[in-house]
Amino acid sequence: MRLCGVGDNVVDRYLHLDCMFPGGNALNVAVFARRAGAEAGYIGIIGDDVSGTVVRKALIAEKVEITRLRVNESFNAFSQIGIDRDGNRYFIGSTPPPYRLRLDREDLAYVASYDVVHTGDYGQVEGQLAELSAAARLSFDFGSKLADYAEPLLPHIRIATFSGSGLDDAGVLALIRWAQARGPDTVIVTRGAAGSTIAVGEAIHHEPAVPVTVTDSLGAGDAYTATAVVALGEGASLPEAAHRAAAAAGEVCTRLGAFGHGAPMAPLPVIATTD
Repeated sequence: MRLCGVGDNVVDRYLHLDCMFPGGNALNVAVFARRAGAEAGYIGIIGDDVSGTVVRKALIAEKVEITRLRVNESFNAFSQIGIDRDGNRYFIGSTPPPYRLRLDREDLAYVASYDVVHTGDYGQVEGQLAELSAAARLSFDFGSKLADYAEPLLPHIRIATFSGSGLDDAGVLALIRWAQARGPDTVIVTRGAAGSTIAVGEAIHHEPAVPVTVTDSLGAGDAYTATAVVALGEGASLPEAAHRAAAAAGEVCTRLGAFGHGAPMAPLPVIATTD
């Protein structure tokens, strides 16, 4: 099983701890797929600053292929993170990168060597989903963005992930069938402590969350998606894939950062503004 993450990466700056961790949906999914036993690659852009170096070193340490990684002469994208008393992370603010990923023919040829390519609503490659879908089985994380954003993209996508916090069981089922009617055969809906639901065709399975003492929930959904996609790709049953995914997500919640590799906080970049 081979999976390539395409798109976003950040450093998550934990202000109360004066440290930062590499992250971002596409990057996290690549790392967690590698930890789940897949061969993994990542295509994206990092800055040439201290934060970008932290991201690059983490990918190398995690044995994620970075042949197509770009380095831009700029700061790396970052988010400012806080943690509430229950361990749930919240975003204080974020600064997007001063660059935008555009996939070229070499990137698309590289992606075609993988079984699955994963991106999401922060990946900035929505305009190239048709090309990605033609190259490999396409997985997309919509987060909490639903109909207006998702509907035009779904015909290109085979595996769709949604954050369903606040939905009841009937709402989850309605979301799954709505999405499947527009393209994906596989739909994942995560609901934090309320568990998760995966549908593959007509088959559907609900998996309870693994009880853990939550330190930091950042990255748990990405671990779930990556682990489920790898397990299903390797032929696991739907209940087994969901069980593995829930265990991976639970483990992430017990420690800080999406997948570790923390570093001392770098100074904030000086960002030019125009009047």
